[in-house]
This record gives sequence, C-alpha cells and structure tokens, in this order.
Amino acid sequence: MESLRAIWVIVRASKTSSGDTHRPMATNLTTAAGTSIEFNYSELKNVFASASAPATLASLVERLGAQRVLLVASNSLSQATDNFTEIQAALGSNFAGLFHDIAAHTPRSDVMRTLKVAREVDADLLVSLGGGSIIDACKVVQLAIDQGVESEAQLIEYAQYGDGTRGSKYADFSLFKGDPKIRQIAIPTTLSGAEFSNNAGVLNTQISAKEGYRGIDICPRSIIYDPQLSLHTPQWLWLSTAIRSLDHAVEGFCSADSHAFVDGHFLHAMRLFASSLPECKRDPTNLAARSLSQQAVWLACVGLGTVSHGASHGIGYIVGSLCGVPHGYTSCVMLPAVLAWNAKQQAGKQAAINDALGNKEHDAAASVKALVASLGLPTSLRDVDVSMEQLSSIAQRAAKHPVVRKNPRKIHDENDVMEILELAW
Repeated sequence: MESLRAIWVIVRASKTSSGDTHRPMATNLTTAAGTSIEFNYSELKNVFASASAPATLASLVERLGAQRVLLVASNSLSQATDNFTEIQAALGSNFAGLFHDIAAHTPRSDVMRTLKVAREVDADLLVSLGGGSIIDACKVVQLAIDQGVESEAQLIEYAQYGDGTRGSKYADFSLFKGDPKIRQIAIPTTLSGAEFSNNAGVLNTQISAKEGYRGIDICPRSIIYDPQLSLHTPQWLWLSTAIRSLDHAVEGFCSADSHAFVDGHFLHAMRLFASSLPECKRDPTNLAARSLSQQAVWLACVGLGTVSHGASHGIGYIVGSLCGVPHGYTSCVMLPAVLAWNAKQQAGKQAAINDALGNKEHDAAASVKALVASLGLPTSLRDVDVSMEQLSSIAQRAAKHPVVRKNPRKIHDENDVMEILELAW
C-alpha cells in the first residue's frame, strides 16, 4: 500500500494526538517482555542501486506524471557534466530548468533563491544531484512550498537552533495537511546519507551556526544511485563523506535507541565500508566498489531520524559551521576521539565495531582512525586547520547542542567537550 508509514513486525506504530502516524523519533519503553520498539518509516518509496540516472529518472518522471522538473545541483557537478546534458535529454519537454548555485552547508539565502526559482518555473518535481547540501536544500524548499513560506523570517519559525531553542512551528506536524505539494528525487553523488532523513540542516551565515528543519515526508520520494555519475565526485569528497555515513552507523549502533533490527544494518554497513573504501581508494573507477559503498550508506542510514546520534555528530555540526570544515572531514576527525572518550562505558559495543571493521587495530577508535588515515584523509583538528584558540568556542556551543546531549556517555558541560577536543587535537 503506497501510503504505508509503518508496519508491524517487531515494530509498533502509534498515533500522535492529532491522529497522524508520522513520528519524528521513536520512544522505546521497557516492559516485562523487554524493550518495546517503535520504528517509523519515512515516505521514501524506492531505492535504485547500480542504476543509470538518466534512464531511471525518465522512467520515474513518466510514472509520476511530472511535467515541470527542476534540477538542483552543485555548480562543480553541473560544469563536469555539461549541465547534465544526458539527463536533460532524457527528460525532454519535462525539463523545467537547472539551478546550480548552492554553497557548502546549505546557506539559508541559497535555499531562498532555490525556492524562488522553483516557483518561477512552476516546478512540480525537484531532482537533487550532488551531496547533502543540495539534498537538504531541496528538503527545505519542499517544506517552504508546503507551508507557503515567502521570507526568511517565516522560514526560521520552523527551525531548531544549535542551543536547542526552537521557532514556534518547529516539528509541529499538525501544520502539514494532505499530501505534499512537491516531492524530491535524489541522485546522490557523495556518501553522506542525507537522502534518507526527514531532517535538513541550513547555515545561518551571519553567526556561522547551523539550524535544523523537520517536516512530514520531506525526505526524497526516490533515490537513484548511479556509480558512473559519481565518478565526477572528487576523491577526497567521496571518501570523506563515506566516513560521515560510517559515523551514522557507529553512533547509531552505540545509541541507547538502537535495537537488534537496526544493529544488523549498522554492523553490515561497517563491514561494507571496511571492504569497499580501500578498493575505491586503490582504483577510483571501480564501479562495483563504488556501488557497494553506496549500498553501505543505505544500510548505515536506516535509523536516521529514529535513532539518536552522539557527540561526533553534535560537535561536528559546530566544527563545520563555525570553522568551515566539510562534514565528511568532521567525522574523520571527531569519530575516533568520541569513541575513545566513550570507550570505558561501551566496551561490548566497541568490540563489535572493531570486529566489523576487521580487528585491524586494538580497539574501535584506533581501527576507525587507521581506516581514515589509509584513505589519505585528515585525522586531527590540526589537519583541518582548526586552531587551538577556537576550541573554547567550539566547546561552549557543543555543550548546549541537543545532539551532543544524547551522547551515550553523558556530557555534563564544556569541560567534557574539551576533553574530547583534546583527544581530536
């Protein structure tokens, strides 16, 4: 059934007070039978792996009956593909335009310009081509179109800020009525995994801080993984965003929200990354290895929006926005440090992580760091040009961040964050 949100297996779906079955985060309760599990499926309908983007997209557009398709992409990828000539040809008269001016970390002003273009061309379908910044921009454009947003002041009413404060309409799903007015098809060319969640991050460039958005079904409707198209992605970006999704798997597995169903996904994602990424490094044209890495993302992101993450993600958001570090690099640097800081309280979990990564080193933190180093990626804050003088500001902001507060080893204050930053230094 097309509109199914959740199914009963070991999964319990329950309604909100408004009667809607959409829930942004599971609430698991312990009973005599164990921990009851609520797992909420998004409105992602299908994933195409090892696919041809032009042919698959054209087939989907025909199936959906879309007639005004707006392509949204990075400028670099547009240049590398001659403005997606093959995709434009496959879409034919259904091609409505191409917008390719969205910067890293999804600046809010860029989102508003994308929204303006979508309205100008009367788009009835968004197609994102690129990484998480592009995909998140399309999510927020969908939210804005659904909610009739006309200005930045109206948009930020739907935002949550890094200190946990929120706009008056943040995650108020009672505001979403009926089917979405527009949806997105994602054609990812990095491995960040943004395509699997109903969450989006947007950068407030005035204060160098990220703000988060949530909406019902703002995740892509379909995902097309085309390894051939991903060959245009710079090697550092391909490999570092893979570590970002490895971070999803590792922190998901370590989360108090995790359970057997998602644990299997997370651990196999780790195995696939451990085997496929060295092959991608050795031969960037190895399409089979690239496809396996894309499928590892699929596994790693099963819990996005349902299973909470911890300090690697939370501190990474701050390092990314405050210091201008790509999110793939923040995971390269922060994940080993956070694993080391959490190790005493999660020995069993971390032994399983180390095993999934091949037991190449004596513990999980060392194995992750060794994998990152073997891929030629940064392993310290110094490597990504974060100065010692910036650590205090990072710690102050991170200690207030709601994702950092979900870390499995409790973080009490900025002093605890500084301990982690020193491990990453």
